[in-house]
Amino acid sequence: MKPSHSVGLVLVAVLATVAVEESRMASLRSRLENVETSVARSAKNDSAPSAAPASSAVAEAQPSRVRERPEAKPSEAGKTDEDSGDFGKTVRKMWENPAGKSMMNQGVKMAVAMMYGDFIDGMDLTKEEAEYFKTLLGKEMADQQEIGMKMMGASAEERTQLAGEITKRAKENEEAIKAFLNNEEDYKKFETFKERLPERQQLDGIRSLMASQEVPLDAASEEKLVEAMHRARTQPNTADFSGPDAFSEMAKGNAVERFEESWTRQQETLRKEVSGVLNEKQMKAFGDYQVQMKEFQLMGIKMMSGKKEE
Repeated sequence: MKPSHSVGLVLVAVLATVAVEESRMASLRSRLENVETSVARSAKNDSAPSAAPASSAVAEAQPSRVRERPEAKPSEAGKTDEDSGDFGKTVRKMWENPAGKSMMNQGVKMAVAMMYGDFIDGMDLTKEEAEYFKTLLGKEMADQQEIGMKMMGASAEERTQLAGEITKRAKENEEAIKAFLNNEEDYKKFETFKERLPERQQLDGIRSLMASQEVPLDAASEEKLVEAMHRARTQPNTADFSGPDAFSEMAKGNAVERFEESWTRQQETLRKEVSGVLNEKQMKAFGDYQVQMKEFQLMGIKMMSGKKEE
């Protein structure tokens, strides 16, 4: 089994959260450094001339973090070791940290509930069966997140190895889910639902934007839109960064350039696919949403590939 078709969007959301938290921590570190610098300057200015030699000796004996730092240049203001160094290493350390891993696992539980809640509710499962099924689905997502974190800042060879690892784990999890469902028809329904998760995950955003522009979709149009988006994403000879091959596509290198190319091709197909589903105003709103989605996905791809924002 290939990695979950939702891997791209789930991973992008996690990376965006990590990026926000890292940005906040960087800001806090910068503020602390400014306070320390001010204190050091104040202490220096208050020192009497005759005490200068002694003050100098004390300064040399103090920890480096309270010594006066050189004035930061405008382009370097607020920059920390993590900001200027390997962001991927910082993120991987978060995963290896028990507290960070716990935070990620909590996110996985919420993601499973949001992504598969409707499907699970439609099955005739006991409470215990539903919880076990959620555990299986959560394991698959946790594996994807772990591999995704490790890919950040990894070498080309390491990415290839990690892509193989996620494929292996996904295959094992497929067998576990198949054994649990114990019904070929139920498993086919599950596969069909999961194959369209990247599209269904976008419905709330599409509904919100269309409602704000007073061009809402009815349920039948939503289903047609999901199918149209799915056909555009899964067309032959197009790199899919939000579907089952997301990790293997990342491992090939030049991810940003290849994403741009595949996005252009998908959009050309998508416009044809939805022309018979949406009216002119709805097409305008949908186009606005697609622009936002591209920026969101591109942000995650740049994080994983180690490219800095321009």
